[in-house]
Amino acid sequence: MAKPIEADVVLSCSESLPAVDVWLVIDVLRAMTVIVRWFELGGAELYPADSPDSARRLAQSLSQDGLSTLLMGEENAIAPQGFDLGNSPLELTKELAVSRPQAVMATTNGTRSLLKAAATGVPVLAACLRNVPAALDYALLRGSRIGLLCAGRKGRPAWDDTLCAGFMLSLLQQKHPDLRLADSARLALLTWQSSRDLRASLASADHAVFLNCIGYGADIAFACETDATDVVPELHELPDGDGMRAVLRRVPADALPPRSRFAPPRSDSAASGTSQAARPQTELPRFASLLQYAQSDADHLFLGGSRRKKYGRSRP
Repeated sequence: MAKPIEADVVLSCSESLPAVDVWLVIDVLRAMTVIVRWFELGGAELYPADSPDSARRLAQSLSQDGLSTLLMGEENAIAPQGFDLGNSPLELTKELAVSRPQAVMATTNGTRSLLKAAATGVPVLAACLRNVPAALDYALLRGSRIGLLCAGRKGRPAWDDTLCAGFMLSLLQQKHPDLRLADSARLALLTWQSSRDLRASLASADHAVFLNCIGYGADIAFACETDATDVVPELHELPDGDGMRAVLRRVPADALPPRSRFAPPRSDSAASGTSQAARPQTELPRFASLLQYAQSDADHLFLGGSRRKKYGRSRP
C-alpha cells in the first residue's frame, strides 16, 4: 500500500525545519526564479553562498581551479560590489550561460534557505512558479513527506512565497485528494484560496512593491509565469577539503516523471480583459507608502547617512 502524501510548509528561513523526505525551496522574488532561469539558458552548475563575501571567496577558489565563474546575487536587492550581475532573471542571457557555465550566487534569503535545507541531509530542489508542476512531480519521486521552505523576507513570512506554496499545495491536492497538511501548510493553502488572481495578488506583496519602486517591475511579471519550464535544479554536495560544498545541477530530462496536468491558476483580470500594463496603476498608493517607509529604513534602501542595524550596531 502506497504511503499517504504529507506536506509541511516553513514560512520563513528563520524557522526550525521539520523532518521531511524532500525540500522544495521557494523564493519567487527572486532567487529561485533566477536559478531556474540560469539552467533554462544552459548553465551547468550554480554554487549557493550565504553572503557576498563567501561568494567572492568561492568564486576566486573556483577560478583557481580553472573555471570561468559568473558571480551574481544581491544585497538589499542590489548587486554587491564586484559582482558580475544582480538578482534579476532578465539580466541573464544564453551567451553568458554558455560561455561561463559555472555561477556563484549569494542572496539575502534564497541561497541561505538552500543551504539551511541542505543541512538536513535530504534532497533539496529549487522551486518557483515557473517550474511548477515539474518540481512537484520530481519531489514526489523522492519521498511522500514533502516540505516547502519559503525563504521569506528578513526572517519573516513573505506574501509571494506563501502564495506560491499555497498554489503548489493546491496542485498536490488535485493529484492527491487525501493529501495530509500540517497547520502551516493549511495556512499557505488558505492564502492561495483567498487570492482571486495570481498575478495581481503576487504584485501586491511588499517585496514586489519594493522591486517595482526601484525599477525591477518586469521581474515580477516574469516570476508570475507558471508551468513555463521543465527545469528542476537539485542540490548536491561535493567534497571540499575537510567539509562539503553545495552545488545545484539540473535534473536530467530522462530522470523526470511524465508531466502532470493540472488546472491552471485563476486569473480574474484575464477573464475580464484587464491588461497587465494597466494593473500596476492600482497599486500606486501602496508603492508610494512603501517607498516612504523604505526611505526611512536602512535595511530597505541606503539613501545616504549612516548605515545602522537595530540596537545601535553599525554595519560595515
